[in-house]
Amino acid sequence: MAASVQSIDGIRTDLREEIRDFLAVRPDLTIQDLVKYTTLCSSAGRNFLNGHMPGSMDTLVQLRRALELAREGDVLPTPQQRAVLTEEHRKRVQRVARRREFYETETVKVVAKVCDYCAANATIGIVTGDFGVGKTDAVSAWRRAEGRRVDCIMFEFNTFTCGNAADFCRELAKQLSVDAAGGAAAFRAVVERLREEPALLIFDQCETTGVRVAQAIRQIWDATHEYGVGVVMLAAPVLMARMMGSRIADLGALTSRVGIWAQLTGLGRGEMAAIVKQEGIADVDERAFEVWSRACGGSMRRLMRSIDLLRAGHAGRRITEKTIVGVASHLWGMQLRGAE
Repeated sequence: MAASVQSIDGIRTDLREEIRDFLAVRPDLTIQDLVKYTTLCSSAGRNFLNGHMPGSMDTLVQLRRALELAREGDVLPTPQQRAVLTEEHRKRVQRVARRREFYETETVKVVAKVCDYCAANATIGIVTGDFGVGKTDAVSAWRRAEGRRVDCIMFEFNTFTCGNAADFCRELAKQLSVDAAGGAAAFRAVVERLREEPALLIFDQCETTGVRVAQAIRQIWDATHEYGVGVVMLAAPVLMARMMGSRIADLGALTSRVGIWAQLTGLGRGEMAAIVKQEGIADVDERAFEVWSRACGGSMRRLMRSIDLLRAGHAGRRITEKTIVGVASHLWGMQLRGAE
């Protein structure tokens, strides 16, 4: 047992030294920059690096992964950005260097505004949009940009945490680097830590959450917002419908506390045209583009998957309506009739 403890302590010490060495040769970065590529809050990264907390195995794994990505240049490269003009006059869509499949669209800007507002006002924000419009990527982009100055935690619900309030509180406590065994103890520990070190809590896939989990989120915010804690909930549109139409008291209590709502519409036609051109696909029939736009339905994920397929099977050839109908059938099982 003693050997095992010593081994874990050695792993922690080695990781601290490696992070310090990396930051020494990259003076433009801080530990907060690495933390943005984990689900941890900035204070957890600082406390680990300074030796104020040992760090759980989950903390070590996440920081190690972020460090390796940064060393390889997959994240945190020297800042360089390119921009292209859309076909709709002077609207601009920026692409972040070395991060394929990400563009600064209107969705990204709206999500950033909600995060900024909730962080500054310690309020609850609800962001809804169809699957694939780019909610999660938009938050990640915000954390790397304006959000670098904000302590925040990104929590993604899964099959277990979405329906069990105790599991949810334990996992949230773990991300705050707080040890707690039971659900009630975890809840109290989360509240205490957030009062000591306020942060913006960003919850993803909230359309899956049950009533008790939504109640726990509301109660955590109730107990901590006066200390500066804000909440952002990302979800499919069904969450807003549930919150607005539900007669369940717990959901009603959460709904009454929401300070800002944002309904995302996804990619606009001009944004899609700009992205297609930036990705090197220039020869697209007008009717084909209309069908393509309709098939994507504002989804960034669908657009980028279809671009990958077009590159693989139609590189250098004109994209016709028949081509897009075939892509829609292969990727999404859609039987399109073409532009009307």
